[in-house]
Amino acid sequence: MDGAVIPVQANTPENVTTATTPTATDTMSLQQTVCNAASLGWAISELLGRCYQLNQSSPASLDWSGDKLMKLQENFTPREKLYALMKYIIFLADSLDVSACAIEDDPAKQRYIDVLHHDVRLFIHHNLDPMLGVTFEQLRGRINQNLFYWDLNIHDALQDRPTVVDKAYLVGRTLASLRWYIGQQGVIQDKIFMEKICSEYVPMLQPYISPFASSAVTNSLDPWWQAISSGHVQPDSTGDAPMQLKNQADIWFSLATNEREAQSYAPASIKDKGYILKVLQVFWPLFLISGLVLVLVLAFLVYVIVSNLNIITKEFTAVVALLTAFGITHTLVDTTGNILQKAVSEATGTFKGTVIDNIKHSTQQEAINKATIIPPLPLINQ
Repeated sequence: MDGAVIPVQANTPENVTTATTPTATDTMSLQQTVCNAASLGWAISELLGRCYQLNQSSPASLDWSGDKLMKLQENFTPREKLYALMKYIIFLADSLDVSACAIEDDPAKQRYIDVLHHDVRLFIHHNLDPMLGVTFEQLRGRINQNLFYWDLNIHDALQDRPTVVDKAYLVGRTLASLRWYIGQQGVIQDKIFMEKICSEYVPMLQPYISPFASSAVTNSLDPWWQAISSGHVQPDSTGDAPMQLKNQADIWFSLATNEREAQSYAPASIKDKGYILKVLQVFWPLFLISGLVLVLVLAFLVYVIVSNLNIITKEFTAVVALLTAFGITHTLVDTTGNILQKAVSEATGTFKGTVIDNIKHSTQQEAINKATIIPPLPLINQ
């Protein structure tokens, strides 16, 4: 979720106080709980990934003498994004009632979230104070350890919720890991676990996120997982994920956390055009038969009129044939017109059918799938 959180100033983290967020689990809907769980899983994986991507560097030079205007920031540093992400995790953990998890082996029984918040505040300093007695790498390892064991505690804490809540947490954590663990050794996800994510856990989210979203995630997740696990996706020159994977991850986050509706990715005109074409493809035999019958009826009418020399008989037969042809033709035209009218009405949301409704659903899903996947194939052999 690059740029999805609101960054806070991290140049002087000691001046930032921790805000306490009231627990909202009792009043929060199940849908929001599921979305928050997916967001928390994502944020924890992203935090860990950002820690291992962060490089030691010198702070930016800021002139506060008043001689030169210092414009407000437009782009935030990796350190500022990392600290903002920690604050976001605190909010999500409080909303899910998992912030109370304490470190079991700690005599003081400190909460994981408090220790992590403290360590992240230290970690984002450009130069660690030697008096702290911990190196940059050791601090990063400590953050990794606490995230590892807090993750286990989160799973335990979510067991008394509906099953989908814990699965949503796993989905968010796994999707983020594909983007944020790229380039790290020995962190390829287990194949069986990934199959469960794709075929079981992501579909479980469908009632709680926007229509078509879960299928869209699965549609893009499988090819990306195959490409990453086979080593065809490599970090860019800076050690970060390639741009295609970053863009795909932004889509995953938006869909899995209900940040954006899946249908917003595919223009309505494209979905409706494809829908009408599919209706025509399905019902073209009926249209063809109707046209052939109409031609035969008209041919029969002409034959009857021409072949009868007796004026009275010819007029009587012509009238009967004309009425018959008119009735058959009217029925055919009416049937054909109804199908097309239903198709057009369904495209605008005014008709709910059976076959036609299924055609609309599949057409929309196909358009959304196409709009929400960034194929990993161009990344092969880079």
